[in-house]
Amino acid sequence: MKRLISILLLALSLCGTAFAQFSEADKSLMDAYLENNMQRWKNYIDGTNWAQATTQQRLRLMAYEYGYCAATLDVSKKQAAPYVERFRAHVEEMQSKLPAGYYDMYMSSIYAFEIMMGKSAHFVSTLKLATSAAEKNPTNPITLGYRANVLFYAPRGIGNKKEALELFKKCEKYYQAPQWKYCWNRPATLLTVAQCYEKQGDLETALQKATALLREFPNYKYVRDTYLPELKAKIAKQKK
Repeated sequence: MKRLISILLLALSLCGTAFAQFSEADKSLMDAYLENNMQRWKNYIDGTNWAQATTQQRLRLMAYEYGYCAATLDVSKKQAAPYVERFRAHVEEMQSKLPAGYYDMYMSSIYAFEIMMGKSAHFVSTLKLATSAAEKNPTNPITLGYRANVLFYAPRGIGNKKEALELFKKCEKYYQAPQWKYCWNRPATLLTVAQCYEKQGDLETALQKATALLREFPNYKYVRDTYLPELKAKIAKQKK
């Protein structure tokens, strides 16, 4: 369950085409993600008045609502439930104003949340919508990355790690654009790239990717304290 929550949390963020370009205002929330401090996200979500927000403010809020739903489900279904319900209402209200593929992507995630809470069984819809989202916006690293995550983490017979890695490589390229500088999903996706190489047995490339990631984001708590040490230990054991 924790792994699935992490997958979903890594899979989504803001859109670089329809949302306002990322600014230093997003840096604090990106740092909160890196430091695993979701209380800061909760404060932002709870402190934003949906009724009075502009369209751009609503679109930005929804992206962080999504991330908070995923993180909170890892702790408490009861605590997450009202946020999931609110997120669904916002997605449905803003359907016509979402960028290409985002309605499908968000609804795919909502179905996944509801499955985790035991409220639905829309597994097939979750997969189909993930594919549709990427097809509708194939050069956006968010919709593309979401599809890649589905391929990477889906059960055998459904997933495809090699195809996922090729999609993640494209995401790496798209994330080089300056508007993604303060997007928390960028370091998250770069971590998954390293994990793709690891799962396919290329530990040295995984190490290179993870080391470069930590060099750029030294406060990435999970990479610093868990992933990189475990990867190094795995490589050391393999060399014995």
